[in-house]
Amino acid sequence: MPILSRQLNLCDISTDFERFYYQNRDDLLSLLSEFINIRDFIPYTFYQNYYSRLGTKRDFSLESMLNAFIIKNILSIPSTDLLIAFLTISSELRRFCGFDKVPHKSQFYRFKSNFLDDFNKLFNNLVDYTEEISNFINPHLSSILITDTTGIEAYVTENNPKFYQSELKKAKTYSKIISKDNPDSGFDPEKYAQGKMPKHASSNPDAKLTYLNGHFGYFLKCIISTNALGLVRNVNFYDTDNDLELNLSPQDIKDTYDAKSLIPTLETYFSLHPNSSYDYFLGDSGFDADDNYAYLHEKNIMPIISINPRNSSSLPQPGFNEIGIPLCPNDPSLPMVYDGITREKGRADRIKYLCPKSQKTKVNGKTAYILRCDNPCTSSKCGRIKNITVNHNYRFNTSMPRDSQAWISLFKLRTICERAISQIKNFMQLKISKVRNTMSLKSDVLLACISQLIAFILIFRTGNSNNPLSIKSLIA
Repeated sequence: MPILSRQLNLCDISTDFERFYYQNRDDLLSLLSEFINIRDFIPYTFYQNYYSRLGTKRDFSLESMLNAFIIKNILSIPSTDLLIAFLTISSELRRFCGFDKVPHKSQFYRFKSNFLDDFNKLFNNLVDYTEEISNFINPHLSSILITDTTGIEAYVTENNPKFYQSELKKAKTYSKIISKDNPDSGFDPEKYAQGKMPKHASSNPDAKLTYLNGHFGYFLKCIISTNALGLVRNVNFYDTDNDLELNLSPQDIKDTYDAKSLIPTLETYFSLHPNSSYDYFLGDSGFDADDNYAYLHEKNIMPIISINPRNSSSLPQPGFNEIGIPLCPNDPSLPMVYDGITREKGRADRIKYLCPKSQKTKVNGKTAYILRCDNPCTSSKCGRIKNITVNHNYRFNTSMPRDSQAWISLFKLRTICERAISQIKNFMQLKISKVRNTMSLKSDVLLACISQLIAFILIFRTGNSNNPLSIKSLIA
């Protein structure tokens, strides 16, 4: 069971350590010593970077620092302070890590902040190594790629509930003033308070305001992919277009981010692992976008993605003439008007068509539309607009029908990715991280994923591959 995070107290530390470590040290440390040599997976460039400044005069070897963080994560130790306390108490733990003395907290922090790229290379080495093992254990589950977005809550002032409550209190006071003069104003205090929240945390610009995990907050966003065994295959900190649009609903904010992030994420993954191939992709409705289906089909990967009802319009749909031009929904004799190509980063190019009764013009240097229609099919002032991708029916014309038993059975496996993320965030204590620095926080995520894969290799080498994610079995 995870060690509880609380104010450090020597008696409490001793009790936790006696209960949690001494009863398992022979099993865990002996197994790690016998079956795992972290040196086998460390890229040569990591050694070069680590020893480039001080050479062999470094107080602590690269292997010892990595071993310390792997032990921290496998034992579910919530903080660096508690890790140092355990190392101070236990000569056996120091000996396993390779420490003659215990590093200072600042040395652990500098290690995380200085070598993010190297952690990523180490993680990718482990991905390639464990890919062969997972294919051996279960080729079918290894052929399934599952992706989900998550966020690590940053340790910043703005995430204190009192910060938002202060803005909400001001908004409610303002609402009372407005309602006196205009009872039908429709003023929304919560939306107003959200609009007053800063776009990013003052102490960390990378911690941006967004909607994740059921509430607004300041998060480090990341996209995590696993196979159907639950092994992490990819971690991507996709920051592009990570700006909150307050005119959208919270769920729309999440869906927009999910839809835009998938292709760049998978492109990065396949460029790093060109030999990896998958038969199926599983994702929730946030990934339900035409571009994602087209991309997956190009990769010969069958998409298993639930339909997002927010992507389906209630408006009457245009038909098409014999040459593929969309037609006015109310008058099929009128073809819509071509208006060029719409290009957005992370999305496929789309052909834009305008309502045949809408005139595009310029007013004060800005684009405007004049709609001359007695029976418009939309409330939009510019009339109906239809954007078409080349393969715009991928969403509905799926290779495997969504109501088939095979589709339903595959989609149920999607929760495995959520359980893997929960293991990284909860069991390895990332959820209560008090790290402010973005580089260190990203390193914590990668080190947690590295620890998961090391534990998996250990479980496999000890002949217990029936439950490859059961890290608790190593310490129970």
